[in-house]
Amino acid sequence: MKRIAAILTSLVLVFSLAACGSQQAGTAAGSEAASTASSETASAAQTKTEEQLLAEENDILTANDELWEKVFASMDKNVTQTTLNNNYGDFLMDAVDNAKDQFTEEEYASLKADADKIREIENQITALPQDEATSQSAAENGSTFPQFEGKDLDGNSVDSSLFANNAFTVVNFWFSGCKPCVDEMDDLDALNQRIKEQGGEVIGVNTETLDGNADNIATAKKILESAGASFRNIYFDPGSEAGKFALGIMAFPTTCVVDRQGNIVGEPIMGGIDQEANMATLEKLIADAVASDTGK
Repeated sequence: MKRIAAILTSLVLVFSLAACGSQQAGTAAGSEAASTASSETASAAQTKTEEQLLAEENDILTANDELWEKVFASMDKNVTQTTLNNNYGDFLMDAVDNAKDQFTEEEYASLKADADKIREIENQITALPQDEATSQSAAENGSTFPQFEGKDLDGNSVDSSLFANNAFTVVNFWFSGCKPCVDEMDDLDALNQRIKEQGGEVIGVNTETLDGNADNIATAKKILESAGASFRNIYFDPGSEAGKFALGIMAFPTTCVVDRQGNIVGEPIMGGIDQEANMATLEKLIADAVASDTGK
């Protein structure tokens, strides 16, 4: 659930602008300084792009990554789009409350503060003009998978032409600290071996590797090796359309089926395919892709 994805929080921004306003005003009244800070904060928020705001959310989660990983690990794997349609900060706040018993009072307060900051950032994203922000990510809406050029975890070049070489491609989005993601690796590898006969392939995208960070790539490779998973994992520029596509995903793991033309078939599946219902849904999407495949 890391919306990887990079960072001042809204709260920090408010404090820093308030301090700046006080220094510039000198003897100005405290109420006037606060008003100025509020105005400057709103103006600063308006100049930010959706990508920058999502990066702020990422950094908030990363700063307390060990605590958030415990929250994510305790979540119900059956996260649905309905639960994510509202403010992401509210979603995280509920998740923290459900895992409250696992944390000290100080840790709980810190997590609640993080979720509150993210809720405010989500409000800023919602307020952006329509050409700068969308109400849902590309993965949620269903569309064509964005074109990309990147590498696999061994450094070999890859690009979106890989879709044309397969009757269908199962693309799985994950990150290294996501326990449900790691738990399904052996199932994904078994699926990859099985669908080869149908002309299919499983491709993994670890969102923590998108920037090419060597340590994150090494960690992802160790996880795959430990699970005995040999299916290809790739990464691409986080600033590209494909990168934004990946960073817009709000639930992990998320899996989608892409046809030979690069179109996403049906709706993405949120939650592990090691769950019977999710695997049944995936099989249906694969069957649809195979039935509509017209070949190269």
